[in-house]
Amino acid sequence: MTEFAVSVTGVRFELFVRDVATTVGFYQATLGLTPPDGWSPDGYVPLRSGVATIGVQSPDNLHAGHHFSAERLAGPRGVGVEIVLEVDDVDAAYAAASSHADALGGVCEPLKARPWGTRDFRLVDPDGYYVRVTSVRQR
Repeated sequence: MTEFAVSVTGVRFELFVRDVATTVGFYQATLGLTPPDGWSPDGYVPLRSGVATIGVQSPDNLHAGHHFSAERLAGPRGVGVEIVLEVDDVDAAYAAASSHADALGGVCEPLKARPWGTRDFRLVDPDGYYVRVTSVRQR
């Protein structure tokens, strides 16, 4: 077996959502992710912080035959996937997220210490995507 290693320089998730403007507002208010100047809810919107990008767009923009067909997206979104974001200040992140999530159509679960040595909280966005926001684990 040949060893192969790459250096990951960033991470990006693509979320297909019902209302792009609602999702952009949710992630801006809860996690401080920022869209580019002049973004439009009619297209793809990259929300960035550090090396992470959460791209959002309507599934209506996908080409015919795309993996995420209307049939595949008819059920709950994000089933079986937990998006994990490590942040430098989980307390500040929780304060922002918990004060905005419910009013913006999402859910913010309580901040907790975990047995594996981190503290985190969980967000459910307006489309049902599940995001764990965690302190950095000491390696």
